[in-house]
Amino acid sequence: MKSRVLSLAGDTFTYGIFILIGRFLTFLLTPFYTNYLTVEEVGDVGNFFALIAFVNVIYSFGMDAAFFRFYSKDNLEQSRIAFTYSYLTIFAISVVFSLVLIFSTSSIAGYLTNLPDAQSVVKLATLVPLTDCLMVVPYAFLRITRQVWKFSIIRFTLIIIAVAFNIYFVVILRIGIKGVFYAQLIANVVGFALFIPILFKLFLFRWNFKLFKEMFKYGFPTVPATFSGIILQVVDRPILRYLTDSHQVGIYMVNYRLAIPMMLFVAMYDYAWRPFYLTHYESEDAKDLFARIFKYFVYFAGVIFLANGFFIEYVIRLPFFGGKFIEPTYWEGLNIIPIVMLGYLFNGFYINFTAGINIQKQTQYLPISVGIAALTNVLFNLILIPFFGYRGAAWSTLLAYLTSVIIIYYFSQRVYPIHYQWGKIIPLLILMIIHFMIFFFLTQNFDLISKFLLRCIGLLLFVFTPFVFGIFSNAERNLITSHLNALFKNKS
Repeated sequence: MKSRVLSLAGDTFTYGIFILIGRFLTFLLTPFYTNYLTVEEVGDVGNFFALIAFVNVIYSFGMDAAFFRFYSKDNLEQSRIAFTYSYLTIFAISVVFSLVLIFSTSSIAGYLTNLPDAQSVVKLATLVPLTDCLMVVPYAFLRITRQVWKFSIIRFTLIIIAVAFNIYFVVILRIGIKGVFYAQLIANVVGFALFIPILFKLFLFRWNFKLFKEMFKYGFPTVPATFSGIILQVVDRPILRYLTDSHQVGIYMVNYRLAIPMMLFVAMYDYAWRPFYLTHYESEDAKDLFARIFKYFVYFAGVIFLANGFFIEYVIRLPFFGGKFIEPTYWEGLNIIPIVMLGYLFNGFYINFTAGINIQKQTQYLPISVGIAALTNVLFNLILIPFFGYRGAAWSTLLAYLTSVIIIYYFSQRVYPIHYQWGKIIPLLILMIIHFMIFFFLTQNFDLISKFLLRCIGLLLFVFTPFVFGIFSNAERNLITSHLNALFKNKS
């Protein structure tokens, strides 16, 4: 078990280093945006990329998930055919829909933005998901074949390109929101060029109706599930803009991004987790292994929740090009950050619980769980935003993620029961909340230095308390310590 946990931790660490640096570079665009774009432009950036996320789901049509499931390391021909089917299906759908959107620009532009030259802005935004989809299946191939370093380096390179051109267009040339889309399109074109050798290597078109039918049968149910997942993640922004204005979306989006440490942790865990459980589910002790890993996930997520919640207000005050790290106009929304982080934490729960669903190929439960959660998100957004503005949007997203966790846990336990260590996981969560309540709220009126020192103490107490109260055994303490030591030795 130790070697397999270390394998997951190693992949998570590798993904994590590049995701962490890459997402941090992307996050650095936030202070640039807050200092060089208007609040309304920042809000429209968030709204457009939320809509792009919806379009990407339609374009992919579940064929990326199907490729994951029907790739076989022991059957190269089937894997190449599955790759070809997935890629060509996504390409055809994305081209057709993109042309429809481009020719409809004059009709829809006014509904999407009030900025000058709205039609050209919308046309640029339309090209982003088209170029995104050219890379979906090649990225999936690198993940399933565990080419972690190649995957990470390519993603990281494209992020650097996008960030650099964002700064060039937005900060130096001062061309506003168009510069954001120009930068992303340049990065996507470079990414497609990098994947051309993989396309030549893997393309193999041989008609296999049975395989295509099985891929479609597996992938299609994931479309409403994935679409619902996107609704769950980003529908708050278009609803918030519809019920309020781009100014509130800008405040919301910037503070939402300040929860980035929890998002990064969950994202890099997700990248490593799916290949891991699909590789090890046939082991005799697989369920015990998965249960133990979930407890470790909750512990490290708790550390990240407290660290970010305690110290983010110090980060935003740092000096930056054009002013503060985050321009003071946006500081009013800092109180949504813990809410957003809890939402990301519950999303991590959901990711863990879907393992059994995917192992047993019971993907029909995914659209049910995520669909109900998405409807919950829409409903609560419509109810709470008129009263609480962007704070209502944050609470709605949290409640929706919690709903998805409850439902997927029920279905997962029916098809693939795992005895999670709830007697230790729930106390971990309670400890996290107690530490946050004590060391955050009770220090609110302290001076910055005293507050910082007390919160450092609070974070350290949480790190060591689970070992004192027996949430982790001595053996597990030694296991965690050895994993961390081995990881840093291997990466040094």
